[in-house]
Amino acid sequence: MPDLRSVVTDRQVYDALSQYFSTPITDLTPIAGGNVAQTFAFRNSGEEYIVRFNDDNMMTANLSKEAYLAPKLAAAGIPVAPILYVGRLGERHFAISRKLPGRMLETFTGQEVKQFLPQMVAILDTIHHSDISDTQGYGVMDDHGVGFAASWRDALSRIADEEDERMHGYYGKWHHLFDDTFLERDLFQNLYQRMQQLLDFVPPGRYLLHGDYNLRNILAQDGKITAVLDWLGAGYGDFVYDIAGLDFWCPWLDVRASFQRYYQERQVALPAYEERLLCYQCYTALVGLIFFAKAGNEDGYQWVRRAILDRLS
Repeated sequence: MPDLRSVVTDRQVYDALSQYFSTPITDLTPIAGGNVAQTFAFRNSGEEYIVRFNDDNMMTANLSKEAYLAPKLAAAGIPVAPILYVGRLGERHFAISRKLPGRMLETFTGQEVKQFLPQMVAILDTIHHSDISDTQGYGVMDDHGVGFAASWRDALSRIADEEDERMHGYYGKWHHLFDDTFLERDLFQNLYQRMQQLLDFVPPGRYLLHGDYNLRNILAQDGKITAVLDWLGAGYGDFVYDIAGLDFWCPWLDVRASFQRYYQERQVALPAYEERLLCYQCYTALVGLIFFAKAGNEDGYQWVRRAILDRLS
C-alpha cells in the first residue's frame, strides 16, 4: 500500500527530542510503522518511547489530531498510545508517546494474522461506534475533529481534484501525471465514474473511520492486539469504507466475509454491502494509482491496476 513516510535523520530526531528531554536519549532506533509517519523508538531514564514525524505536505491535518483523538479512543476501550508531547521541527510535525508492547501484524505469518481477525473485526466495530455526536463534517478530520467536507459524497469526489498547495497537500497540482507518467486518464476517469454510480447505493449514516486500518497499523503480542496506530487519516463517513480498504490490500484475509458474518450474528443489516465495498475500493485504487504514478513506482501501479480491474470483472 502507498507509503508516505517522511525522511528524517538521526540528528533531526535528537534535535526534536531535546525540546522535551534533558537527560540523554539512548537506543534510538528507526522502526517500521504505518504508511504516513516516520517512526523511531528510544529510551530515556529507563523508559521506552516512540517518536513519529510527519511532513507538512502529507496531510491537511497532522499529529495534533492524534492528541485530540487519543483520549476519546481510549475511553471507548480502543488500544491506543496516549500522546505525551506534540511539537514541530522546521516543516515537520512530531509526536512522542509511550512505547506499547507488540509488533506489527504485517510481521506475522498469514495463518497467525487470520487468528487475530476476530479481534480486528471487533476493534474496528468499536471504532465505528465511537460517540461522534459533538463533531461535524465528513471525510478526513482536522486537528480539532471537524471533517473537511460537507457530505460523504463530496469527501470522496475530491479525489479527482488537484490540491490547494497552500493547504500542504501531498499531491499538489498532480494532473500533469496523466501526461508525464504512466497514469492512465481513461482508467482513472472510468474508475471515478463507477465510484460515483456506486455512491448512490450508500445509505445515510456517519461513523468514525480510522482511514487506514491495515496490518502495518496494528500491533499484537501473546495472542492479543495491543495497539491501533496512525490515526492521521481518521475522519467520518460510511463504516464500510474501512472494511473495503483492508479487503483491497489484503484480499487473502477474506475480510469482507468475516465482517458480514459478524454483523449477521448481531442482526445488523448491511444494505448494498457489495456495492459499497466496490465503491470504496474504486476510491482506494484511485488514490493508489495517483500515488504510485507520482512516486514513479510502476510495479505498485500495476498491482493496484490489476487488483481493481479484477474486482470490476
